[in-house]
Amino acid sequence: MKRFYIVLLASVLISGCSEARKIAGALDTGAGWAPWSKSSAAVYSGTSRIVSDPSVIADEFVFRLVYTSVDFANPAGPHASISLATSPDSMKWTAIANAADGAVIRGEILRGREGAWDENLETPFLMKTQNGYYLYYSGYRDGMTPGEPAKGLPASLGLATSQDGVTFTRIQSEPVLTPTPESFDADAIYSPDIIPYQGGYLMVYAGHCYNDCPGAPGVRILSATSPDGIHWAKSAQPLLAPNAPPEWMRDGIAEPAILLGPDGYLYLFFTGVNGTDHVIGVARATSLTSAWDIDPKAIIEPTAGGFDESGDTAPTVLLEDGNVRMWFAGTNHAAQYSIGYAEAPWPLRRTGSRTASPVFAIATGVLPAHK
Repeated sequence: MKRFYIVLLASVLISGCSEARKIAGALDTGAGWAPWSKSSAAVYSGTSRIVSDPSVIADEFVFRLVYTSVDFANPAGPHASISLATSPDSMKWTAIANAADGAVIRGEILRGREGAWDENLETPFLMKTQNGYYLYYSGYRDGMTPGEPAKGLPASLGLATSQDGVTFTRIQSEPVLTPTPESFDADAIYSPDIIPYQGGYLMVYAGHCYNDCPGAPGVRILSATSPDGIHWAKSAQPLLAPNAPPEWMRDGIAEPAILLGPDGYLYLFFTGVNGTDHVIGVARATSLTSAWDIDPKAIIEPTAGGFDESGDTAPTVLLEDGNVRMWFAGTNHAAQYSIGYAEAPWPLRRTGSRTASPVFAIATGVLPAHK
């Protein structure tokens, strides 16, 4: 599952559309920003206790949702893999028949390879191209790597492709993107999200560094570009780092999603962490090198007693029919991960109101030291 700190997995491994989209009252966000409404119930819980890291695409006649699932029955211990569900309306989801070789969880389309760098698979991203479907995933070895602070490190990015959107095959044995020593992603690459951009592709991802870092250890949102979706060039500096104010992103940011709006702005959605609180926020910028204007209030927050009472993370977004539509991972006190839904009217930021709230963060490569 997408996560702010890698140790989260180690601790865990331990009606129709109109009815489904009945949502709670709008959340009043910062001045000039659109209000968000969140469904009071999860829209998908799958067949496993862990259904996390959603990535949703609108296909020709169906919506597709890929997500992290966990096989708790594996005799070698819990293993993470990638599963797929489909929906005619994007709100009622059904896991597909198993397509992965050796699949044991309903809906599995890709499993880890024993003894390889990708024994566990997490944080998928699904993209439709002219040549079929690209499925990106983060992979890591099953055991804890000597010298690393937790299981799940190092983690690299792999790629599998499909013609039918169900049967996926890795394009190569090795990763398409790996951590760079002594950089902001020196220990792990997680949570890719990709859009067409300037004739190629733009990827945002969560870069983890805990050893030999250029700044304070932690997680930052990084970026890379590609002409073909396979060969990637990383940007040297992070797009965004933890900062305060606003307080909801004081201690960490991770699990990004990116949207290029019809207004020409880049919109960045991400998990914000303040202590044990996990929420989702949004920011926008005119370019990859510009300062990010952050909504001062979190746009998605946990609901007491709800499916997401312990935290909201890992957004994925689509712009459809005048609304920005978001699916995200919600966690309850029993450590069950489910997929939630929220939406906001477009535009997300009222024209001419860029100075209505302060610019809290800039594109910077150095984190402030934590006290």
